[in-house]
Amino acid sequence: MPAPPAQAPPARAPAPTPPLRNPPFTSQNRQTPVAAEPELTVQVSDLAGYALVSVSGSIDYHTHPALAEQLDQAITATRLAVIVDMAHVDFCDSSGLNCFARAYQRAHTRGISLVAAGLRDRVHRVFTMTGLDFGVHLQPDLETAVRWLENGSRRPSPDLA
Repeated sequence: MPAPPAQAPPARAPAPTPPLRNPPFTSQNRQTPVAAEPELTVQVSDLAGYALVSVSGSIDYHTHPALAEQLDQAITATRLAVIVDMAHVDFCDSSGLNCFARAYQRAHTRGISLVAAGLRDRVHRVFTMTGLDFGVHLQPDLETAVRWLENGSRRPSPDLA
């Protein structure tokens, strides 16, 4: 008896392909990265006759122009001194330090003292490491800064020595 004809094995469905973790780049799935908004708040007001610049957030390449503008405004607005409240500043890079150096030069030219008060440890360290504390007077808080200005002292506060 003749052998039955060879039958092809039953067709298998192709194995499913696993989903891609990173789908290929197409114009349909393209996402444009969104830059985070710089986090810095700067306000100018008056404190005991002195120009007060209150700063909150991080001072860096992206945010320092806002600070520079407000420092210029404060230096122009007073004939006594500018106090910068830094108690809520958590970071200051070289752009911020340069901003303070330039503000010091403008203030010094006009005979105005520039005082930074309430610097956190990390920010205080960069001011002192760079020697900026020789021009910008550092004080531990606003109350001490006002008292220091009213006493006419040019020496650093003993709390910061």
